[in-house]
Amino acid sequence: MIAPRKLIRCLDEHWTLIEWLVERSQHSSFSVQDVQHLIQKANPQYSSEQVFKETQRLLQLEVLIPLAKSSQLELSSTILEFAQHLLHEEQLGLATDIESRVLELNRLSSRMAQAASQRDSRELRRFARAMDDRIREVLKQFAQNEQAILSLVERAKADESKLSLARRYAAVMDAFDDYIEPVLLLVDINGAFQHSISSIELQLTEQIQQIEVTGVLHQDKESLLQLRTRLLEMNQVGRESLSRCADLLMPLRDELRRNTLLSRNASFLLGQMRKKGIEHTLDPLVPGLRSDAQKFSLGSANQITSYMAELCQYQHDAYEVPDAIDSAHASLMQVPEVKDVLRKARTIKQLPDLSRWLADSYPELPVDELLFLYQELSRADSLKLEHQQDASQLDVQGYRLTLHPFRSSPEGH
Repeated sequence: MIAPRKLIRCLDEHWTLIEWLVERSQHSSFSVQDVQHLIQKANPQYSSEQVFKETQRLLQLEVLIPLAKSSQLELSSTILEFAQHLLHEEQLGLATDIESRVLELNRLSSRMAQAASQRDSRELRRFARAMDDRIREVLKQFAQNEQAILSLVERAKADESKLSLARRYAAVMDAFDDYIEPVLLLVDINGAFQHSISSIELQLTEQIQQIEVTGVLHQDKESLLQLRTRLLEMNQVGRESLSRCADLLMPLRDELRRNTLLSRNASFLLGQMRKKGIEHTLDPLVPGLRSDAQKFSLGSANQITSYMAELCQYQHDAYEVPDAIDSAHASLMQVPEVKDVLRKARTIKQLPDLSRWLADSYPELPVDELLFLYQELSRADSLKLEHQQDASQLDVQGYRLTLHPFRSSPEGH
């Protein structure tokens, strides 16, 4: 068994090395020579023999662990998690991690209710402590995921590489798709998270009232009160954390959406130039800046001489113009403004389905832009829409969307 004091002393002496290895662990493993080089870099006064001894010390204390069937090394998972927590470099978890803990809370609450009905104080306390541990784990998971998303956003904004915006924001978009949206469904008012919280809170309230009436298990009343308070705190903290994460990611998502639309239109325009030529493509788009009198005006002798001299030295330059991404459109894509769409929607007396109305009103709009308008209009208070529980399917440009439709509320008209 490794002595804790030796391990803590080793981490303290080589903390600079640990920071470098934590950053390295996010991308790949490392070799013994890499570790020795980093030790020498952090401690220039070390001799070769000292560097070798310190490397062996890290291996003996299991700070570094060899990979299976390989000469490469990695940081111990315990040390890595500990260092990431101190450095605020948490890895983004999954919505299923939170969901599994909520399911475990349901199981423990049923066991605790059974213990309360049997008036078994010992089992009641055991399951109450287990539920308290699970709630703490969920709170910790929310905090870690929020910190991980904050780190992703900061790295994406600070990235000065020449990669495209989609490549730079790839991790941010994955975080939105893999964490924000599933957790939004989970904590929705009709989701599993909210149902579980409500049922467990109701059960704890009934148990507390039963103790107050009968006086049985009165010594456990305080622990049940604390458990209910922590449960409600978990519900509030989760919603607030999710709201902050969405506020961090939405500006980057909108920036990527605008950039994608700009790239799509630019590619289409270059493709039209390749097929029709620059003049035939740009003449309908560029306003004329010359009058009829200027078209037929004569130039001076000096202007004509200069023009002829430039023609003598003219050399044709060959340019590679890329093909269009989508040549099916007859003109550049025009995305309507949200305020214009909202004004048009207000003129409709009854909206049976917001998504179908958008698809019928803007059939040429890309799916991502259609969903953006759908999201913005669903939040508009002036439309007074109600979120339906039954899901409906909508086929748009080869995609099948499953949405819970928004319809006009009866009191809104």
